[in-house]
Order: sequence, then structure tokens, then C-alpha cells
Amino acid sequence: MKRFLYCFLALMLAMPVMAEDIEIRFDQLPEKARKVVVKAFPDTKVKKVEMERRASLIQYEVKLAGGIKMQFSKDGSFTECECTQGAVPSLLIPSRIRDFVAREFAGREIRRIEHDNKLFEILLDNGDELSFNSSYRLIDIDRVTSEE
Repeated sequence: MKRFLYCFLALMLAMPVMAEDIEIRFDQLPEKARKVVVKAFPDTKVKKVEMERRASLIQYEVKLAGGIKMQFSKDGSFTECECTQGAVPSLLIPSRIRDFVAREFAGREIRRIEHDNKLFEILLDNGDELSFNSSYRLIDIDRVTSEE
């Protein structure tokens, strides 16, 4: 039993060492990710590209000029885009979500979109967060309340 505990402790201490961020060149990104970046932000300079390894998880982070950050899965699938100045390009937002936001939150910009297979999370420029299921139906609104 002691031997098992020592092995477990050694493994747990080694886990943080397994996490690493490696700076790579833009052309080392999966082709699918490169195409999305170029199509969504054709005139924006790429500042930094990192491959992030966390145990068995690999993902890519691309930082662009103007405070734009994008993330991609191991295969190059788009998973997140955050724009600190301006809106997320409409081509990165599913049309049903884009139409819902335009109708229900007229005049608001989408500043971040994050998704996996089951959930889309949207951050609006006023701080409201919207969650949609995989069928693009609204399932939650986290409204920001201002104290005046």
C-alpha cells in the first residue's frame, strides 16, 4: 500500500511538468486552423502562435494584433475567438446564434465565442453571457447588473 501511495504521489508531482506551451510558427498550425485565421482576419498580423500540451490534450492558441485571441483543437477545429476591440467576425458565429443576437440584443456586438460539441458560449459587449445548446437554442443568460 505504501509503495502505491509513493508512486501516486510521484505521479501527481510530475503532472505539472507534463504541461508545456511551445511557441511555433504560423505555418506549423494545422492547415484547417490556418485557413480559419486567414479567412476571418485577412489583414491582421499574427503576433504569436503556441501549441499547448496538457497531459494528453493538445490545443493551439493564436494571438493577433488588436487584442484578438483564437484557440483551436488538435485537429485545427476552431474552438474560441475573443476580440477585446470590436466584434468577432460573423463567419465564426453560427447563423442561428447570429440572428438571435441581432434580434434579441439589437446593437450589441459579440466579443467572444467559445464552443465544444455540446455548448456555445457568447459574451456580448455589455458583459452579458449567453449559452446555447448544440441545436443553437438559448439555454441560459447571465446578465450583468450595474450598480448605480
